[in-house]
Amino acid sequence: MKYCCTPTFINSEELIFKEMYHPLIKEPVKNSSHLNKLTLITGSNASGKSTYMKAVAINAILAQTINTVLASSWSMKPSYVLSSMAIQEDVIDGDSYFIAEIKSLKRIIQTVESGVPCLSFIDEILRGTNTVERIAASASIMEWLRKHQGMTLVASHDIELATMVSGFNNYHFHETVQEDSVYFNYKIHPGPSTTKNAIKLLEHMDYPSSVTKLANSLANKFEEKKEWN
Repeated sequence: MKYCCTPTFINSEELIFKEMYHPLIKEPVKNSSHLNKLTLITGSNASGKSTYMKAVAINAILAQTINTVLASSWSMKPSYVLSSMAIQEDVIDGDSYFIAEIKSLKRIIQTVESGVPCLSFIDEILRGTNTVERIAASASIMEWLRKHQGMTLVASHDIELATMVSGFNNYHFHETVQEDSVYFNYKIHPGPSTTKNAIKLLEHMDYPSSVTKLANSLANKFEEKKEWN
């Protein structure tokens, strides 16, 4: 490892670290954060949200098992680490992606209800269902988590959540869109995301121009009229 530190354990629901990195990336981008009880991370595709959350979760486990963290400093409340990430459908049990996802989230809710101090990571919350119900249910789950003990990090593309749920501190990852490509610095920034890059990534992957032109047209019209044409 490039460097590591011994963690400090505190009683408040805070997670404070400097120059934290992911152990499995050869040239990792280091991030520093002061996270409180509730954190919402928004950002475009491939901008670094999932990798950041996985790095925090892995280091939270390392801190509480081998008393070593891949960072220059690390402070946290001792907590049971839970995650709803990298969900997969279960063909054997007959669970669709969405069923597997809500089972994973229910496990977090039940553990929090038990009174165990929890540190929960939820990546792309409820992405397995339609937009309206996803945003409504996500906001409701986040509101429930706000009223119970434990720290929670939620990642989502749904920027609406940044204004719907109070108590969550907003952070985001963003990119620089240039004519020839999309560039990421994988650094976390305060505040909600203000950028989009899905169609630009289609262009970068040489999708037919008729597809990307129509996609841009439909997206621009929706932004203007707030309805699909």
